[in-house]
Amino acid sequence: MRYFFHIETSDVLSVDRVGTEFTSQLEADDYGARVASEIGMDDFDYTNGVVTVVDETGKEIARYPVYRRLSS
Repeated sequence: MRYFFHIETSDVLSVDRVGTEFTSQLEADDYGARVASEIGMDDFDYTNGVVTVVDETGKEIARYPVYRRLSS
């Protein structure tokens, strides 16, 4: 099944129009958590940011907040 990973901040909504195929919802869920963690290290301001994982039917399966992390 194809899953989509939308990124929303206070100012911007980035809609994933391509998506990624996963063999299970758990794999997509794990990937969404990883995306939220990794973009928290970017220089972009992700204040109130969230990654929403949506399946190909449009059903939201997970939401992950983006926390600002400082790289070492």
